[in-house]
This record gives sequence, structure tokens and C-alpha cells, in this order.
Amino acid sequence: MVDQEYQTYRPRRAFIESDVPTAEPEVPAKSSHENGRPIAPRVVDEDHPKPLYRDETRTNGASWPASRAAPVPEIDPPTDETLRPITFTPRRTRGVEDETTAILPRSRQGQRPTQARLDAIDDYDEDERKSLSQRAKLALLIGATAAVAVIGLLIGYAVLAADNQPQSQSSVPPSAGGNGTSSNASDPPPDQTGTALLTDATMLSPSQAKALDRDRTWKVTSTERSPSEDAPAAACFGGEPLEGQPTPQQRILRVLTSGGKKAPVALHEATAYSSADEAIQAFAIASKTLGGCAVTGSYIESGHSVSGVGDQATGVVVIDVSKDQAHSVILNRTGRAMNVIDASQPSKALAIAAVAKALGQVNNAQCGPAGGACNGAAHVTDGPPPLGGDEPGFLATGDLPPPRTKVAAWVPTEIEPPKADFKGSQCETVNWTTVTANSKNSRVYLFPESGKNFFGMNEIVLTTKDAKAANKLVDKIKSDLTRCKNRRLTASVSKPNRVTSVGAQKTKIAGWTSVVKQKSTDGTAEYRVGVVAAGPKVIYTFLNPRGDYDFSGRQWDTVAVRAGERATQVN
Repeated sequence: MVDQEYQTYRPRRAFIESDVPTAEPEVPAKSSHENGRPIAPRVVDEDHPKPLYRDETRTNGASWPASRAAPVPEIDPPTDETLRPITFTPRRTRGVEDETTAILPRSRQGQRPTQARLDAIDDYDEDERKSLSQRAKLALLIGATAAVAVIGLLIGYAVLAADNQPQSQSSVPPSAGGNGTSSNASDPPPDQTGTALLTDATMLSPSQAKALDRDRTWKVTSTERSPSEDAPAAACFGGEPLEGQPTPQQRILRVLTSGGKKAPVALHEATAYSSADEAIQAFAIASKTLGGCAVTGSYIESGHSVSGVGDQATGVVVIDVSKDQAHSVILNRTGRAMNVIDASQPSKALAIAAVAKALGQVNNAQCGPAGGACNGAAHVTDGPPPLGGDEPGFLATGDLPPPRTKVAAWVPTEIEPPKADFKGSQCETVNWTTVTANSKNSRVYLFPESGKNFFGMNEIVLTTKDAKAANKLVDKIKSDLTRCKNRRLTASVSKPNRVTSVGAQKTKIAGWTSVVKQKSTDGTAEYRVGVVAAGPKVIYTFLNPRGDYDFSGRQWDTVAVRAGERATQVN
């Protein structure tokens, strides 16, 4: 063995024990001569390695260097009762199995050997070492090859294990020339358990935002993971966690902007949950929050039914009066992922169908990993906003626009039967306390900021025998309004305006709105009246404007049919 220290190197030796004790030879003093002649150096032929054992005459299986040879002791001739000593022969050539070899142990001091004294066997001098046999070389080669193979397997396993780890999202902002995204450096890395599904590739991209407005150049201005409470939020969402909503595994917020005058802005928030059941629960709570829109200064202008975008979807158009922004918002769920996209611009809302198309592209990137529905084209129709508000079946505060003078919150009262002293516009001939109906309920919405003006709105909901009876009552009230001037000379009534909509379960909603003015010694009082039928229900709305505390005609039409839409959301 190359580089092995002299003191630890021992060549292999073979030996067969004899049953006959052998005489212990006397070891003469070391001499460099034999029989008075110097010993010639031995020449090693590298091409034909010498056998492991020397060719000199051996006695009792022992072999010594010539310089240390001892005289052969006299031995009695063998008999039939004794075994003949075995004389070792050179090691057999490669390919012949040798079953008589064994490694000889070194004798310890004071131990009497059974064969010739083993201490007399010394290692070869450095210059006399034999080259390794072909079998030893082959063994070493096989061992080295096996070691290299094992190390290679270990390295390969480590590389594969590293490749299989989920790639975390870098929290370092991209270099100049990228998409301009930035991440919150204090956020923890995305889930490393293999359940994370939200990545930059699953968020709304500039190319997908082209669906919102193809004439604009879109770019990503920010991307936040686990956004803070003061981060931007979609319309009707305050940014804080919603009460009762499950904690998401991931939450990413992205904002995109566009160029040009009155440039629109798109906000996309995506959340991932541990299961589809948690995502269903989160969607229900988020949908109710969107449907209630209890954000001061904002109101729901229109609601929309959305299909073809994941497992669940709904949409609204929200007007933010305080910032003069129109928001087109769609909320959807696909498997265990939930998304909301809010596309806004000044004054006029972007087409809600365009937002649905953009979200449909996002859904197609998420649906597979999220285990949700991968749909085709998105489809949007008019319909009620998501169920919201504190009293289902009645208007939510988010359905009512703030008056033109101030941005403040509406405050609803408790639901109760209609009061006998309620006169309405004084053109209606219906007594709300005695009219035939299966149920009668009313509610008042106050605007405390109006002070002594006592600005507010009334809503009355009747459930009649059937849709025919409901339509008959609506027609009667419309007739009362058109003929009011004939009965009350002090009254002036605008031509009734027809309003229609579609409620829950495609219930048809139809009715009228009108403006009534009544003159008196105290001046002229103005009232807004609305009445619609929705299946067997009749919904009457009444507003008493006070100066600038008023709605526009379009806003009032929206409120009148919205009351009918809300009534269809409960039995």
C-alpha cells in the first residue's frame, strides 16, 4: 500500500498449521554476508510481479530475508504417525482460488509460538517493497469506484432535495428595467410547506390589464406580500381583517397604473387558504362586506351577476363621492384562492364586463393549483349586489348615496310596522296600517349631519298574496300620483318615471318614481316617491329633500329599484 507507514505495513502471508511441533530455530546475529559471500541485491521485475512469498528455501512455513537467514534445524524423518511438514510454494497465479491462505498475527513478547518464531519475520526494507499484486490492485480499484459512486449518489440526492423545495418570493425590489414591483421586506417568506400557490405569475399583469382599457399602457407600481393595514384597499373594504374571516396562508396586493389623462388604476388583492372550505367561508364574508359597503362617502351604484370566473363571483359598481372616483369591483373564488379586482377612474366607471375579463385571465392561472373551476369566457348581467347590510331584505346603508352637501354616514332605525300618522307625499290614498297584506314592515334612515333639517328616508315593505296583488297595488299608487293635482290643487307631480331591474333568482322588478311638490303657507315642500313590485312584494320608498340635502333623479331611481332587489334576497 503506497504511503503506508513502515511500522504499520504488514504483507499478506499464508500458512497451514502442522500438528507436529517444530523446533525453534536459533536466530543468528544479523549479517550482510552468507557463507562468507556478500549478498547480491535483488532485481524486481515490475512487469511480472513477484509472488507474495520469497523464493528462498523456507522452513516451517517461515521466510526471512537472506541477510537474516538461520540454519535449518535437523528434523527427524517423517513417519506414518507424524505429518510431513508442508513446504510453502510461491503464490498461485491470478485466477486460481487459494483456500489455504490466512493472515498471520504478530507474536507478542513472551509468547511461545507453535511454529517458527514470528518475530523473526521482519518487514521488507523500503527499497525492497514488492509492488502490489494484480488482485490487490483490482480490489483497491473496485473499492475506490464504489466510494466515488456513493459520494455521487449523496451529492445527487442533495441537489434533488434542494430543487424540490418551493421557491420563495424575493422580497428585494427588482432592479431598474423590471416591472417596478416592490415587496415589504419585513414580511415573512411565502409558505414553504408546499401549500403556497400565489406567485407573481398568478397576479394581474400589465398585459392582462389591457382588458380594462386597451388604449392605455399599464405597469405594475407595487406588489406587497402580507400588506399592512394602511395599504390600499378595494372599494367597500377598509383594509383591516374582516370579522370572522379565516386567516389566509398567503395574501398579496398589487397596484397597476396606466398613462394618459384621467388614467385608470387597477388594484388586485389575492388570498390563499388552507382548504376550499375556508375559502368558501372567506368569500361569504367578503361578499357580505362588499354588498353592505359600509364605507362613509361611498355607495353601490349597481350590482351585477358574474359567471364563468371561478367557482363563485359577484360584482358591483361603487361611487366614491369624496374622491370623485368610480370603482368597478369583482370578487371571485376559485378552489382555495379568493381575488378582488378594483378598476377605478374619475367620474365614470369602467365597464364591469372588462374587469370580469381581466379577472378571468387571473383565474385561469390560479384555478389548477387552487383546485378550482377553470372556466371559459366571463359573462356579466345586471342583478342585485351581494347580500349585505344589517337587515337582509332591507336597504343597506351602502345603497344610499350621501347627500350633495356633506359626506357622512347614514343611520338606520329598528324595523317596525308602518305608523298610522305617516302621510307620505299626501297624494297616496293607501293607508299603510290597514292595507291588505301578509306582512308589513317599515324602517327609517336618518342623516344626522342634516341637523334641524331632519333629512331622512322611509322604506315600507309589504308582502301581498301573490305577484298579481302586488302589481295591482303598485298600479294604484301610480294612479294616485298622476291624478293628485286633480284632488289637491296645491300639488304638482312630475310625470312618473318607469324603473325596472332584476332581483335574486331572476325576479322581475318594475315600478315608478316621481317628484311631488306641495305648496303651503310655510312654503313649498318637495318629496321623492318610489314604488316597485318584486314578485308578491311591494316596496315603497319616500324621501323628503331639504335644500341641498337631496338625491339626484338618477340616484333616486337607483334607490327605488335597489329596495326591490334587496326584498328579493329573502323570502
